[in-house]
Amino acid sequence: MMRKLVRAAMLLMAVQAAAAIIGQVLSRKLTRGDESSNEFQVAAFCGGKSFESHAAGLRSGSVITSMGGVEIDLREAALDAAGADLELKVTMGGIQVLVPEHWAVDLSAETMAGECSAHVTDIDELPADAPRLRVFAATRMGGVLVTTKA
Repeated sequence: MMRKLVRAAMLLMAVQAAAAIIGQVLSRKLTRGDESSNEFQVAAFCGGKSFESHAAGLRSGSVITSMGGVEIDLREAALDAAGADLELKVTMGGIQVLVPEHWAVDLSAETMAGECSAHVTDIDELPADAPRLRVFAATRMGGVLVTTKA
């Protein structure tokens, strides 16, 4: 009986190690752009990642995470004149997006056993021409937070 338990535990550890390695490889392959890119894609599987943007005219971003977490810091970025779109997909994980206080943030969310929320400056307190970030979030057993505070 004890041998079977040990074998099962060893098999489980091997599967977890393989999943972590595959997750890291996939994360690297699916991540595109750097901190100065006006378009970026960040992926994190079975782990965590952070990304800080210094884009001069950010147009779009995409973040996908599964069994992991991602922090996106956009406080040093400038948005394109037409605004920017940010697509977030979370499965059993979380994404935190940090934005400047002077940005108008529109959050559209589709959640299943998760939560999406924005703790940002109220749109009524901002000028009509405030830079606009449109966030589209889909969560499955995970969460998304868009905030002005680290």
